[in-house]
Amino acid sequence: MPNMDYPGPCQSCSAIEGCSTDAQREAAVQSYCKGVEMELNIWKARLYDILAEAPKAENKAGFEDTLNLIKSTVREIEMLNTQLSSECSLDIAAQEKAVGGKLALLRSKYTEALSVISPGYFGG
Repeated sequence: MPNMDYPGPCQSCSAIEGCSTDAQREAAVQSYCKGVEMELNIWKARLYDILAEAPKAENKAGFEDTLNLIKSTVREIEMLNTQLSSECSLDIAAQEKAVGGKLALLRSKYTEALSVISPGYFGG
């Protein structure tokens, strides 16, 4: 399993803002977006694992709410990433902060979902 404390996708704002040409900036933004996409694929795999164990959850109502929040957060990150990739803005600090916040929310909700599923059923 990937590290839950992973700080996020590759390049940061400072690396992108330090680019001297538009081509370098665009390449750096695309690299950042590719990193976000890879991180999102990991979360989708984790979500699939949780969905497979959903019938075994002890507190179904709270569990379903958590799953819905995880799904919507994944969709929000996908939309932010698509927007960032297509706009290729020079200042991506706001978008990077939003993506980082959404990834942190995913981590906490994933942990919450795992606490509802018995460890004997999932990964333990």
